[in-house]
Amino acid sequence: MPEIEADTALAPAKKPRVRARMRFKPARLKLSAQDATRPLQTASLHDQLVARLREMVLDGELRPGSPLPERMLCETFGVSRTPLREAFKVLSTEGLIELRPHRTPVVTPVDADEIAAVFQMMEALDHLAGRLACAKVEPQDLARLDAMHTRLVHFHQHEQRPDYFRQNQEIHAEITRLAGNPVLLATWTAMSAKIYRARAQANYDHSRWDASLAEHEAFMALLRARDAEGFAASLADHARRTGVAVLATLSALT
Repeated sequence: MPEIEADTALAPAKKPRVRARMRFKPARLKLSAQDATRPLQTASLHDQLVARLREMVLDGELRPGSPLPERMLCETFGVSRTPLREAFKVLSTEGLIELRPHRTPVVTPVDADEIAAVFQMMEALDHLAGRLACAKVEPQDLARLDAMHTRLVHFHQHEQRPDYFRQNQEIHAEITRLAGNPVLLATWTAMSAKIYRARAQANYDHSRWDASLAEHEAFMALLRARDAEGFAASLADHARRTGVAVLATLSALT
């Protein structure tokens, strides 16, 4: 049979689709210029969107009580409403976003009374973690913590607050992990998540930031000396002082 060729010459050329884009002002959602111009990659879109929003909430870029207009966020991240709403559901289960029927979602407000109660728990948990960790720490563990502390000092010297705060959290998590008690670690992790946002806000007071680093220097010296009781007491005191600073910051914001 003779081959039949399609007459492509007569087929009308498809016009490229032009997507209307809305003007978006990052300041309306307190987004940084970097976040507002950095598109999400297509791979693992859901995970990236959840991670980006979580980071913005935890770092205080989206403040407690801030509204989260879907249309503006969709335009910011270049996504449809479906993945955005799925991300909202995940962050809602983490207690970071409050979903309200027929109303704009908001960043979950911080409850000062709950924060105060959690810091009381953290003081006791850090004391226990410090005593157990100091008794079990190996030379390689101490070397790892020393390297983490060096990075902490670097971030402070270069005014890299978000990096400092994340490194700070990693140091405390590592100390608790070294305690070797899985129940303690799980409890500490759950309590730490409840005050993560509030702790980040306290570091924006420079005097508290300087004091926090000095406290880190003090308890690291006690750990190097293998002074278990001194290290535990210093960690607990650091938690107490942090709690006082956090509550003062929350009071100033209200």
